[in-house]
Amino acid sequence: MQIDSVSIDQAIEIALENSPIYGESKVSLDQSRIQFYQVLSELLPTVYATGTYTKTEHGGLTTSGYDGSLQLTMPLFDLDIISSIFVARRQVKGSSIQHQADVSNLILRIKTAYYDLINALELTKASEVTIERARENLKLVEAKYELGAASRLELLQGEVFYLNAEQDRSRARTLEISAQEELKSLMGISEGIYPTDQLIEPQLDEIPDLDTLMLQLHDVNYEILIASEYRSTAKANYIASYLAFLPRVSLFYGYNMSSDSLIFDFEYYRDNAVKSYGISVNFPIFEIKQLVFKWLNAKKDLQRSDLAQRRAELEAEKILRTTYYSLQESLDKLLLANKSLDAAKEAAVISREQYALGATSFLDFLTAEQSVYDALVSYTSALSDYYKQQASFSYVLGTSVLSKE
Repeated sequence: MQIDSVSIDQAIEIALENSPIYGESKVSLDQSRIQFYQVLSELLPTVYATGTYTKTEHGGLTTSGYDGSLQLTMPLFDLDIISSIFVARRQVKGSSIQHQADVSNLILRIKTAYYDLINALELTKASEVTIERARENLKLVEAKYELGAASRLELLQGEVFYLNAEQDRSRARTLEISAQEELKSLMGISEGIYPTDQLIEPQLDEIPDLDTLMLQLHDVNYEILIASEYRSTAKANYIASYLAFLPRVSLFYGYNMSSDSLIFDFEYYRDNAVKSYGISVNFPIFEIKQLVFKWLNAKKDLQRSDLAQRRAELEAEKILRTTYYSLQESLDKLLLANKSLDAAKEAAVISREQYALGATSFLDFLTAEQSVYDALVSYTSALSDYYKQQASFSYVLGTSVLSKE
């Protein structure tokens, strides 16, 4: 399989070019703009041209005639069209925010998969080192067993340690495959990638105060902004349902022409055409029933959007709190995992020296070796989890609020 070396910024750029998730969101945004322009075009004059051929038979007599008309109509006072324009404009703004949220969510998923891939590769490297150490230890205990310096139990312990290391490598490879497939799906590519970025220990920057972030949340969180736009759209629809009861006024200007035969003569049409123009007033008297139900539905939509906006605010506040404390927890875990790794490495060195001197058992030596691998797994996982929590924290606030990712 072809492998390309890709940084996280390059992965995001590729996704914004190839990902169907981004493409679908972009098409939805373009479609909302087209609908806005379609409603806006209702203010432009409309030209109607009709032509009719009529043949009549009565009492054995047959007559025929041609009728044609050309009419231009332009709305002069139509609040229904004007309100529809405002509603469509709010929908475009809501679609724009939704598109930004879709892109941010796509970037968050790419970062998460990218960090998982780095973690899986680090675990694979660590398992390879552990397997090599386990193989050396197994050869050593086998040689001692043949010389009678090691028991059958110690030999079996060495084999178990080696087999466990093989299982750890298999699990690491499974994690790598899962992260690869997730990235390939998000980026819209078929070949695998190799991450060129590395997860380094973060600067211990102070996380902003939670109360301060809560004040910013309502202005930057995508879910709240989307719910707010939907409420504004519902309110505009509700106002439009009132304005629909008003009469519609439009201007018209046109020509009508009747002839017994089809004539292709412009001068004839100009001399015999009947010109008509004036103002048309349309009262929605026979549309009252539909307008009333439209008003009732718009009222319920507005009530539902109010509740949906409140629900989005409560949900966003909950997610911010949980993400905030999860980020703090991941930082604490990272610090503890780092200290644990240093202690495990030192303990493994001491245990190896004591085992060489015969001051400790082979099981204690293997336990110290396994502790190094377990501590390394905990450290790399904690480092990856910290970066993922940081990305999620930034997504909840609609932007990066930390000094550096």
